[in-house]
Amino acid sequence: MKITILTICPEQFDSFLNTPLISRNRRSGLLDVSIVDIRDYAEGSFRKIDDSPYGGGSGMLLRCEPVLDALSDVSSENSYSIILSPSGHRFDQKIAHRLSKMEEIVLICGHYEGFDERIYKHCDESLSIGDYVLCGGELPAMVISEALMRLVEGSMKKESVIEESFEEGLLEYPQYTKPFDYKGDKVPDILLSGNHEAIRKWRKKKALAKTKEIRPDLLEQNKILMVDEELKDYIEEKILPCYKDYERSHNIDHIRKVISNSFELIEDLDVDVNKAYCIAAYHDIGIRFGRDDHEITSGKWLYEDKDLDRWFSQEEKVLMKEAIEDHRASGKGKPRTVYGCIVAEADRDIDPETVIKRCVQFEANAHKGSTYEEALEHVLKHLDEKYSEHGYLKLWMPSRKNIEGLETLRRWMKEGKIEEKVRRYYDELEG
Repeated sequence: MKITILTICPEQFDSFLNTPLISRNRRSGLLDVSIVDIRDYAEGSFRKIDDSPYGGGSGMLLRCEPVLDALSDVSSENSYSIILSPSGHRFDQKIAHRLSKMEEIVLICGHYEGFDERIYKHCDESLSIGDYVLCGGELPAMVISEALMRLVEGSMKKESVIEESFEEGLLEYPQYTKPFDYKGDKVPDILLSGNHEAIRKWRKKKALAKTKEIRPDLLEQNKILMVDEELKDYIEEKILPCYKDYERSHNIDHIRKVISNSFELIEDLDVDVNKAYCIAAYHDIGIRFGRDDHEITSGKWLYEDKDLDRWFSQEEKVLMKEAIEDHRASGKGKPRTVYGCIVAEADRDIDPETVIKRCVQFEANAHKGSTYEEALEHVLKHLDEKYSEHGYLKLWMPSRKNIEGLETLRRWMKEGKIEEKVRRYYDELEG
């Protein structure tokens, strides 16, 4: 990874570049760091890089010319430029992972009152490390550089960056070392038990409790973390494996996708996360007994699962059963509850290419004796009946990606592109 930092205070990076992680990875070739003085691109003997704002106001602004000249000089076609400013998006671990996969990063450090607004137009992103103001962007540049460097493969032991705060949306669990007993304050016995599965569960429970106490906002941002751990273990161990031999459009990968989609939909909703999780996990399980009425058998399976009584009352199980019964696109009316709307929308997952590919695969299996043209006709008929403007598919809680996917499918139908794509997938399937 190459990181170039544009600054008016290059001397601030002297000690940073000699810290163990950075210096070691520079020597090994994993990291290339360049510190560039913006003043070198300013004209005149005073190398003036700032000026007063038009319209009046306190403070000085970094001028366009030196900053953009420096940016142009250090950039390549692979560069991704980032302005460091209090007004930027807040930097977090998710952004760190995204940026760590890039080849070249250019970090532009602010100073004074800020940047001439026109500079932003020439950059790819603006980031902040928190809701406070510093004298300049040099410290944020160091913070971001180190966060990215830790994630570059080979920089650190893989285990060292997996079980950390924010990696799973939680704060890190409590950790202990010698002595076992410090003035009566002892290390929890579970950590000395040798039972690795029990230790894993203890750590997850403690991480969740710590996050609830210190950073409850993290749980609100990622509600799947709020699902009861014992319920999640039960679903993972007893329910999801039931899908392992199902066909691709209803297998375990599909179920995990519907669970993920459900939690994206409920981000701003006041709903029970345990119910939403459970409904998504069971919604297709009845496929084992046939596709035609699988929503009924799936709902029945959930309702008759006595193990769920540990977490849900009979009334709650009835609600979840009804939500599953209402999830199919071919259903006659709107789902009876918000939970039915959630799983119905999450189950749509309308990616145009995937929709066509799955339809081709299903029809190829369902009509094995058909000719090529007959099979093609079956697919086109199904796509028209379900996804066209007069089709039966309805979006009860429209997500942006489903709206866009449906619009794309309908546009392809109008433009005559559907048949071309169906034929291509059939040719790939037979080839």
